[in-house]
Order: sequence, then C-alpha cells, then structure tokens
Amino acid sequence: MNKYFKIMLPLSLLLTLSCESNVRASPHIIKEISVLPNKNTNQVKPITTIEQQKMINFAKKYIGTRYVWGGTTPKGFDCSGFIQYVYKHSHISIPRTTAAYTQLFNKSIPLKNAQIGDLIVFTGTNLKIRKPGHAGIITEVKPGLIKFIHSSSSKKHFGVTETSYYHSGYPKRFLAVIQMPKP
Repeated sequence: MNKYFKIMLPLSLLLTLSCESNVRASPHIIKEISVLPNKNTNQVKPITTIEQQKMINFAKKYIGTRYVWGGTTPKGFDCSGFIQYVYKHSHISIPRTTAAYTQLFNKSIPLKNAQIGDLIVFTGTNLKIRKPGHAGIITEVKPGLIKFIHSSSSKKHFGVTETSYYHSGYPKRFLAVIQMPKP
C-alpha cells in the first residue's frame, strides 16, 4: 500500500500543467488508454520493435515543423499536440495534454528502464515549479544515451527537434518516464 502512494503521489503532482498552457483535457472524451484495432483485422496489433521504429521514423518526418502553442497538425505543433499526432498515426489513442497522460498512465518507470516510444515528462522552464510543462517521445536508448523527439518553444531549438537527454538542460527538469502501450 505504501508503495502505491509513493508512485501515485508524484504522478498526481504531474496532473496540473501541460506544455505550459491552460488547455485542459476533457475528462469525458478519453477514459482509458488503448491500442486501436488494426483496420484490416479488428485485432490489436502485436508489439514489435519494427512497429516502434516505424512510429519513430514517422515522428522524425516532422523535424523542423514549427512550434505553435495549441498546435495539433503539421502546420504547427505544441509538445502534446505532436505526441498525440504521432501516437494516433500508430493507432494508439491518447489524450491531448501532458497532464492527462499522467492520469491515464499509472506506470511510471525509472529512466534506466525507458524504451523507444515511451513518454518522457519534464517541468516547464521554471525549475522551481516541479509540475509538468513539457514532454517528448523517446527515440533512442543506449548505454549513456537517451534521445527524445518533441516540439520545443525554445529559441535555440524552435519546433520539432530531437534532443539528447544527457547533453541538454533536461536532466534538471526531468519528472518521469511514462511507459506507453507499443504500436
């Protein structure tokens, strides 16, 4: 029981912000996480490394797409709009905001157990506010290397970009890795 509270308390703290915006997920739209049925067979797709890599390759097609607050299309994405767009293409239904991700994905895992396709959640730019403000999709995991793709509002890396976790300011902002269903 105590272990449950140790996991749920940090996750509940993650519920308050999303990509530093005031956009809130509608609680009646998405009640659960699901891998959408394959259109051809109405069966859930099996989890494969090939499918995960296809998802990442799809996401990388959008590197250079501009950041637009509230954006959810290739004309411009914010971080959670980009994540939702990529997952939808891989037949995974997820909510619109980072805050809503933490409500649905109750399995936070250690950074060392992160896998391609998992979400990585950070604070916003104000390190004193330890609430979610940004997220990305993990694209590569090797010893000493974790990369993620995200839509950034940073002047240095504006728009969809791939970032090396350890060679950036993100370790100071790290909050959680949320294990996602695989495509």
